[in-house]
Amino acid sequence: MVFGEAEIAVDTHIFRVANRTGLAPGKTPLAVERALVANTPEEFRRDAHHWLLLHGRYVCTARNPACPRCVIADLCEYAHKTADTGGDTRAHERP
Repeated sequence: MVFGEAEIAVDTHIFRVANRTGLAPGKTPLAVERALVANTPEEFRRDAHHWLLLHGRYVCTARNPACPRCVIADLCEYAHKTADTGGDTRAHERP
């Protein structure tokens, strides 16, 4: 809650999950935050922040995401990119 409003603060984990899944793509944390707030029903915003944060911290990690055990892999744009590499994301990393 920020000033009495349910908001979704975007940290590195939420930024990564929002962009990889296509849930709220954006080039900046502010763009992602605005998209998440616009697309998340108010009654879920406080919990959504924690769900996205924990998902990014423990499943959709930066270097080696656990796409095979991810519960939203079938909805995720990034999981489909890693399917052809057997989950090895190094093929998609920038040099």
